[in-house]
Amino acid sequence: MNAMTATSNEDFGKLVLRVLVGGLIVFHGLALATGDAGIPNNLARWGLPTQLMWVGFLIEFVGGLGMIVGAYARLGGLLLGTFMVVAIIMAHAGLMGSQNHLLMVANNPAGNHWDHYFLETQFFYLFGAFSVYLLGAGKYGLNMGGNWN
Repeated sequence: MNAMTATSNEDFGKLVLRVLVGGLIVFHGLALATGDAGIPNNLARWGLPTQLMWVGFLIEFVGGLGMIVGAYARLGGLLLGTFMVVAIIMAHAGLMGSQNHLLMVANNPAGNHWDHYFLETQFFYLFGAFSVYLLGAGKYGLNMGGNWN
């Protein structure tokens, strides 16, 4: 494989990663804006103002869009990855009345065998976002943001 093909494949891989992570997290941001009570309930349980949910909306929705189009993609990845660390601690680590999901395996819908790790979605966003942060946007995209892209 020549250098030009390797670079092209690398940039295409970055595009796929950005669109996948950003495209899926955008829907979580939209859910917050349309009444999903998950984050506000966790904030209230921790004694924090529920209006902080709008920080989650900005990170998930605006950061996700930035990743998709390649504008400040690294910044979006860093903010989303950090947000996921906080979310895992606040909602899944067994602190302040939440159930500890860190080592939990869940049953399939029929309940006859274990079929997935309970936090697989959270870890997908956590590691996917930090991957976007580490790799950057590549050449396919708006390429806005200097070093933050």
